[in-house]
Amino acid sequence: MARVPMGGAVAAMLWVALAAAPPARAQDSAGAPGASAPRERGEEPEEAAPSEEQKEQARWHFEKGLTLEDQQAWAAAAAEFRLSRRLYPTRNATLLAARCLRRLQRDDEALELYEAFLREFSNAPADDKAEAQTSVDELRARVGTLDIIGAKPGAAIVVDGVDRGDYPPVNPIRVGAGIHTVRILKEGYAPFETRVEVAGGRTEPVPVKLVVSAESGRLKVAERSGLKLDVLVDGEVVGQTPWEGLLSVGQHSVALRGEKSLGTGPAAAPVKAGQLTTLSLRAEELEALLSVDPSPAGATVIIDGVSVGGGSWEGALRAGAHRIDVREDGFRPVTRQLSLARGQRLELPIALQRDEDAARWQEPPKFTFDVSAGLPMTWSFGGDVAGACDDSCSRSVGIGGLGLFHAGYESGSGWGGGVTLGYVAAFQKTTDREASITPFSRDASASPFDPAQGTADDRLRLSGFVVGAAGSFHTGERFPWLFRLGAGAVLGSVRDRRENFVPKTVMTDGAVVDVHRAEDTDSANFFYLAPEVRVGVRLGERIEISAGLQGLLLFAVPAPRFDDQQEVGVLHRQVTGTGVTTREGIGTYAADELTGSPVVLLSPSLGLRYAF
Repeated sequence: MARVPMGGAVAAMLWVALAAAPPARAQDSAGAPGASAPRERGEEPEEAAPSEEQKEQARWHFEKGLTLEDQQAWAAAAAEFRLSRRLYPTRNATLLAARCLRRLQRDDEALELYEAFLREFSNAPADDKAEAQTSVDELRARVGTLDIIGAKPGAAIVVDGVDRGDYPPVNPIRVGAGIHTVRILKEGYAPFETRVEVAGGRTEPVPVKLVVSAESGRLKVAERSGLKLDVLVDGEVVGQTPWEGLLSVGQHSVALRGEKSLGTGPAAAPVKAGQLTTLSLRAEELEALLSVDPSPAGATVIIDGVSVGGGSWEGALRAGAHRIDVREDGFRPVTRQLSLARGQRLELPIALQRDEDAARWQEPPKFTFDVSAGLPMTWSFGGDVAGACDDSCSRSVGIGGLGLFHAGYESGSGWGGGVTLGYVAAFQKTTDREASITPFSRDASASPFDPAQGTADDRLRLSGFVVGAAGSFHTGERFPWLFRLGAGAVLGSVRDRRENFVPKTVMTDGAVVDVHRAEDTDSANFFYLAPEVRVGVRLGERIEISAGLQGLLLFAVPAPRFDDQQEVGVLHRQVTGTGVTTREGIGTYAADELTGSPVVLLSPSLGLRYAF
């Protein structure tokens, strides 16, 4: 049903046409003489057909709803259309109320009205019926059902501050997908409250355990003028004035409601163990209507200093100034000062901002253990070996293995610290690196060999045990991130296996030398810094797998060197007129630095984390 803004005269003509519709229960007007109006949530069914006065009031509210809809005041418009429907149900009031509720994402309420439209107005235009049916199909996938289990018969069911009847419920309790606050109230029992997350299209069981109130007191409520009015305690009608009953110890809110707009605003009623609390209230004309819709849905609403419970609240108030407070653990409280005019109906949505520093959002502190295995790589070990390679020398990419174990303590905010143990090894090869060896004869009477210049191949191996400490920050739910900075020591060694020495020139006496393979291992101690970032996936409450990238910066103290006192076997071959003369000798390589400072290792890795 497409609708364009209309003036009062056009709206009145539309209303007259609807009111004159055939008086059948399932046709365009559900308020025909002799037909009872359908019951909406929280209402009692009406026995008699609506009077002309009710029809006139319904038309007035319908026109007001049209004006508010044109202003895109969806909440206020929905309230007017629903009030019009309660007074005299019509096709347009039902459909427009459902549209407004859907815009407000109050999916369960919108679904009820779309279903009522299809059920009550079978002769509606085809396009309106098609819209309603499509909406029903879509909303049913976004609306779930609460299955209350184990409550006491007659207990009141309150969902997000809205009365949903008594237990056991006559109809399914449907709610929009999301988190909802469920309260079960029964005299003589402590109030039961829980939060439930409901998925669209599913039924979520809500097991209830009502505990007999160990401490209780009595509350007596009277109206000062002696009028008979309904007594509402915590939003539930418990009787009429004068009323006296047993309640659980604690703060309660009390209000009186009579015919039309007669009643009282909420009043605080502190009930003490074994004592009688008396309230004497004066009824007055409540000329304004206020609806408070907090977000999150279970936030506590306080009207003029009186807590009226968690969730949405709707009630009549006197005209004038009022203070509205909304509070919820983990959120920043909000206060609204407002002035209500006579006859005003105000929808007041209040969204609380999450307080990230609140204890509610902090996970409990925990002990953590994690292991990781990585593949460290480096461009160069540096020093006089790998670091001295120029255009005539080639070197491989350094590669190895890194295994680490972390044990620590993590605060609820995600900051933590602990110790690190592990082992690291890395390998790198150089080819045709320039090297020098100084040979000399084993025969003390012979003159020593000249120093020989040439090239050699080196196979470097750096290894050691990792001992240190680390600070970390861990954040995220389904896909958590870990940022860690470690520092400590690597206690190990660097080995150089040197071979394939090839002289570049002939010695002065025309001889050449052959050098045996040499190997030297020097102890090496490094100070390390290890920045690291990881992203993981939770596999339950305690276990997490992750992938990450870690840097390992090794600062040698001091730099390891090749032993220049190590004897290397040398063959001295000299060609003479009578043949080749071969002499065995020894020589030494230079004291080359085997690593630079720092040695930079980058290690992609996989990890497993356990926290408790």
